Amino acid sequence: MNSDAITDKLRYRAFGLTLRSCLPLPEMLPAESGSTDVEIEYGELPAELPDALVRGVRFQAAPDRLLLQVDGVARYLVSGGSRVTIARDPAAGDDDVRVFLLGSVFGALLHQRDDLVLHGSAIDWEGAAVVFMGFSGAGKSTLAAAFHKRGRPIVTDDLCVVRPDGLGRMMAHPGFPEAKLWLDSLNRLDISAEGLRRIRTKLEKRALPLGGAFASTPLPLKKLYVLRQHNRDELKLTTIQGPQKFAVLKAQTYRFGFLAGVGEKAGHFKQALRLAQQAPLAAVQRSSGSFRLDELVALIEADLRA
Repeated sequence: MNSDAITDKLRYRAFGLTLRSCLPLPEMLPAESGSTDVEIEYGELPAELPDALVRGVRFQAAPDRLLLQVDGVARYLVSGGSRVTIARDPAAGDDDVRVFLLGSVFGALLHQRDDLVLHGSAIDWEGAAVVFMGFSGAGKSTLAAAFHKRGRPIVTDDLCVVRPDGLGRMMAHPGFPEAKLWLDSLNRLDISAEGLRRIRTKLEKRALPLGGAFASTPLPLKKLYVLRQHNRDELKLTTIQGPQKFAVLKAQTYRFGFLAGVGEKAGHFKQALRLAQQAPLAAVQRSSGSFRLDELVALIEADLRA
């Protein structure tokens, strides 16, 4: 059934927020009745934002608003960190509309809420969060899924939200119980793609349900790793210290260009600096020609135990 026919909004929870949505979001956990942090609705949208501070190829960012255009799928307006309005293409399926909503659109919304949003996946390591950061294709989701197979719950996949608790500790907040993996990653993990939903109609990337092996509460940060590639056939782990830690966190901020629409970046820089002061950071370099997943996991496990 097309979701345009749904009039009653559904309630969900993710990243420490409660949402009401006109679009079914089966990736997320259901929420009980109560206050709502984010409203997701259908509506008409302007062709552009006249007061845009930044105009990208597919987005315009104004103070506390972001307009995103995805041809053949939908246009999205994110407002004030609390509302998303969707004007969908009549031919677009729900899966296609959701994949951009739960990625770029949610990244913009969380930026507007002054959260620190990293391009990373996180696992629960003995009650603390370990975050794997990196650009697209670095292996964040694959590495998190490998730890998941070894009994470590996943906290979040691809989009990692960090915010301080009442004591000022930077905490990683659970996303939703699903990992998104390409077919080659599923093969490396010896996981069958049969029965796994495509995250987009024409994309060979599948959604792996995490079931009970998913962290349900915010966790303090234990350590961050940034995944990199080099042209040598070796695995190398290097500690990053001092001002370079802040530079890495800036580079690994999810959709950093969207921050211009918040009006100022002071809140983001403050959160990134606080995280740099609280959590150690290391770079993990691997050969661009081979993944060597088991060795990579063993290297990180040894580092965490040390």
